[in-house]
Amino acid sequence: MALHTLDPDWRIRAAAFQAVERMVARHGPTLRWEDIAKGFELDGQGLHLASKAVGIFRPKEMVGAALSIRTSMPRGNRQARYQDEPLKDGAFAYKLQDNAADNHHNRLLRQAREMSAPLIYFFAVEPAVYQPIWPIFIRDIDSERMECMLSVDDSVLAMQERGVPMVADSKAIEIRRQYVTAQAKRRLHQARFRLEVLRAYEEQCAVCLLPRPELLEAAHIIPDREESGEAVVPNGLSLCRLHHGVFDTDLMGIRPDGVIELSRKLLDTQDGPTLEHAIKPFQGQQLHLPKRREDQPGRKFLEERYERFRSFLKVG
Repeated sequence: MALHTLDPDWRIRAAAFQAVERMVARHGPTLRWEDIAKGFELDGQGLHLASKAVGIFRPKEMVGAALSIRTSMPRGNRQARYQDEPLKDGAFAYKLQDNAADNHHNRLLRQAREMSAPLIYFFAVEPAVYQPIWPIFIRDIDSERMECMLSVDDSVLAMQERGVPMVADSKAIEIRRQYVTAQAKRRLHQARFRLEVLRAYEEQCAVCLLPRPELLEAAHIIPDREESGEAVVPNGLSLCRLHHGVFDTDLMGIRPDGVIELSRKLLDTQDGPTLEHAIKPFQGQQLHLPKRREDQPGRKFLEERYERFRSFLKVG
């Protein structure tokens, strides 16, 4: 059954969301511009997701509201033309384009607000590297301040609501969007942290040297939910998904001198090739550290985490 929507471009918009979802699944949480620039395909036709020339974008195949918005982070000492704020008053703040609130590109945002059309937000975390956030909605437009407020939503629930007009509880939607927007802000910090940590480790796993960045994650030595869990490179390790899981569950410990220890429970487990060949052989091995001393794990972080690992051994 077709969705009830005022958006004449819904098929294109939905296909764009699916394309971004596939890109993230393939490349990881951040996307390079060259991947975004490849666009997506619908009915055998290639369409663009964003423009390098302008931040507010609607492909020529669409007739309604904008499809995406993009922030910029210039290289070197150059200043960004528009200074967007990551979060303001429970929402992302995005600057309108140029000095005329009613120019062509800004009208595309007004249409998105009037239609409640969801957009894709390509938030720059480094020059030519973006964290995609979607679906994101125009919550309000302030013509005097030349900015609009954006709220993120849960993709499944947001799409369901578009098929059931006038039924959803508007207060519940707003509360949910405030929560999801806060989570999106946290993901942005994590994306920056991941990029910095992976770069320090030359995009390799610190345990097994796996060199595939799409399979690498930035593990916090001290979890970021804790007061001492700073989002800094010395509190991070570049780990593949397998070894990140082993480390996070305290089945693997890292001594303050960088030597890997596995729990006795894990070593005594007899199982298939993954355990025998991809985990156990690293017992007693030295962690592969960044070349720059300032990027290497901080001793205070390793000592605190290793003590937890030792405590876990006593109760495990």
